[in-house]
Amino acid sequence: MGLLPMIEKGKPVDCHADWPLFYMNDFSRLGLVVSRLVDALSVLRSDGYTVRVDERGAVLEIDGKNQVAAIVAALRAKAIDCETADLVSCVYQG
Repeated sequence: MGLLPMIEKGKPVDCHADWPLFYMNDFSRLGLVVSRLVDALSVLRSDGYTVRVDERGAVLEIDGKNQVAAIVAALRAKAIDCETADLVSCVYQG
């Protein structure tokens, strides 16, 4: 099982405690960027996906890349724009 962070499009990404502050090589964190986060969470929960939300944000439990494609399709079917993206913007990569 993997974890896929979710954020709302246009909102800043917070650094997380488990992300490095400084990294000498490339560092990225795949996430799902959605147009309407609250609606997306509702759709995914109603479709049986496990979503955890806490002070750090929303995280979706996934079983693999094929499931990510199904999640994107489910959201787009409900007119929720979404895309996978690298969420790391707060890590210095020197």
